Amino acid sequence: MIRAREEQGFVLVTAIVLLTVILGLGLGLLLFTDNQQAASTREQTSEAAFNLAEASLNAQILQLSREWPGKPSEGGSPVQPTSCTPGTSTSTNFCPDPAGLEKAYPNTGGASCPAGTQGDAWGSPLTNKWTTYVREQSNGSPYFNSTSERTANNFDEGPLVEGKPKPYKKVWVRAVGVVNCHTSVVVSLVAEQLVHANFPESALSANWFETGNNGSKVILNRKGKGSQSGKFSIRCESPHPAECEKYRPGQIVPPLNKEEEEPSSTPSTTLSTEQLEKLRAQAKSEGHFYSGASCPGNKELEKLSGQVTYVESCELKFTGGAANSPPAKPGFLILANGSIELDGGAQFYGVIYNANLQKSSEALVTIKGGAKVVGAIVVDGGGGISLGDKGNETVAFEYDPTAINEFEIFTGAAGTRNGFRILPAGQ
Repeated sequence: MIRAREEQGFVLVTAIVLLTVILGLGLGLLLFTDNQQAASTREQTSEAAFNLAEASLNAQILQLSREWPGKPSEGGSPVQPTSCTPGTSTSTNFCPDPAGLEKAYPNTGGASCPAGTQGDAWGSPLTNKWTTYVREQSNGSPYFNSTSERTANNFDEGPLVEGKPKPYKKVWVRAVGVVNCHTSVVVSLVAEQLVHANFPESALSANWFETGNNGSKVILNRKGKGSQSGKFSIRCESPHPAECEKYRPGQIVPPLNKEEEEPSSTPSTTLSTEQLEKLRAQAKSEGHFYSGASCPGNKELEKLSGQVTYVESCELKFTGGAANSPPAKPGFLILANGSIELDGGAQFYGVIYNANLQKSSEALVTIKGGAKVVGAIVVDGGGGISLGDKGNETVAFEYDPTAINEFEIFTGAAGTRNGFRILPAGQ
């Protein structure tokens, strides 16, 4: 008979218990490791999606630096597209470069995501590796409102200035990045960057100028509204008429001093090609660009109102009307080429700058009859200025440096301080 107090088989029981405990610990450790690996994968995917979203956001801001959003004055869609994807981006539509993003973030996106997986809240499918949206800051708030901003994209319908809608100076850029069916959405408030441009504060600057009246009545008032008399910068470089400064005593007040009657060393090119391109884009975005078939007609001088207005390939002639009137806000008119003639009762308030890209030595700015310019006139190259004629009954030119002092050039776009944020799901 085997007695109960005997311990035969106890070691086996103990071994089974220990083996069970060790097996449980091993399975738990394996499960823990698997969960950690899955969490690490999710974190890595989330980080990759965020990096892609941020990269596409910055790429879109770079495109905004090329040209600020707005509606061209010649019609058509807004300059900036309202949304961009790898499939819609081109080299000319101001979308991010898909090749650059593909090289930095290859094999992203979800070609076949699990059933029921939702896309971006604004409708971008998960098959898009990235999507960017540009929206105007419609309510002026520094806080992003997904509901209202989603449909706010009429860039040319900003607050009214002198009865006309002016584009917003800030826009929202929203970017979506997708990696392995995981999305990340970021947004930034982006501001237009304008800097004051150096521009000569001369009353007149050209290769030559003349008055067409043989009397002694005042044709040109170079004191005008300036704190000091506006200077003359007449270069007198070949070719030019027989007289580089042709006028009669009494026609210019205050009279020119001896230094101003000598040829000037002022450069014959006032603004660089790069600056002109920036101003051209700036005028287009604000609806103040004219070329070819869109050139303003005889009675449409008011179309040249604005800071900045850019005109190319136009021979402008006006016998009436007024630009930048009332004169409290003088404008800045840039003629890339062509010429302008004011006659009758036409009035222009601000700066007329002719870049003379056609390299003409003719009179490129002409003021006669009862017409008048209050501001400054600058003509590059060999071109000249003709003021007044025998029919002049009023002062043809009056100096006012206001528009020069307020002259700004678009230099790019940048995210505003505290304007960047990561959006939660559904926004």
